[in-house]
Amino acid sequence: MVIIDKETCIGCGHCRDDCLAQAISITAGKAEITKDCFHCGHCIAVCPTDSVRIEGGTYDMSDVEPIGSGFGITAEALLHAIKTRRSVRHFKRACPSEKELLTMLEAGRFSPTASNAQNVSYLVFTQETEVLRDLAMRELRSLQYDEAAFYRVFPPPMSLSRVHFDDNDFLFKGAPAVILTLSPNPVNAAIASCNMEMQAAAMGLGVLYVGFLTRLAETSIPLRAFLGLRDEDHVVTCLAVGYPDVSYLRTPPRKKAQIQWR
Repeated sequence: MVIIDKETCIGCGHCRDDCLAQAISITAGKAEITKDCFHCGHCIAVCPTDSVRIEGGTYDMSDVEPIGSGFGITAEALLHAIKTRRSVRHFKRACPSEKELLTMLEAGRFSPTASNAQNVSYLVFTQETEVLRDLAMRELRSLQYDEAAFYRVFPPPMSLSRVHFDDNDFLFKGAPAVILTLSPNPVNAAIASCNMEMQAAAMGLGVLYVGFLTRLAETSIPLRAFLGLRDEDHVVTCLAVGYPDVSYLRTPPRKKAQIQWR
């Protein structure tokens, strides 16, 4: 429930003007809630007197952080960070700490979701990574000699010739931790994954998107049973996570962007 403190509210209308649900009005110089909304929190973020809060449910007002004038990152630094991130395929054996992984997940938790659904969940493997690796490789190897079955699970551009069936680390490349993102909305999970990857890079961690595991998790009955997935659960991304055992010294080139100005 959204609560407005009438004692501190100055009736500026910022919350009303920024409310997508049009659930706030100004009456007698004070803001008031006129109907239910989807708790996006914009009213909290925009209020100049800190007069708005959400009570009840699963929200925690201790999440709220002030944004000062010195907060943020320069456009140049952000673009440089995006250009310098790399998909990592060589990992050290040491596993990231629980604190580091939780910081990654926090970046996912605060990522935007359509209609503020916040419907992305996570499966994190640190203790059972080897079990997951062995089961996934066994399921992958079951398709080794059946090209038609392989391409039913892995449509092009994935290619049978790319799979090294004799390499038990083919999927995770030795990464000691694996994070699966689940959501009924793939865009929501993809955005969360991207933010988690950038957060990982900022902490000196490396990440690899494992598309083969994502497809297996959608089609393999034994793997879905191991993961505890229901019929309606959809694995959107698989992130192999660890400390990089490789250093990159420069950014690679990219194709020119295809842009139409209208």
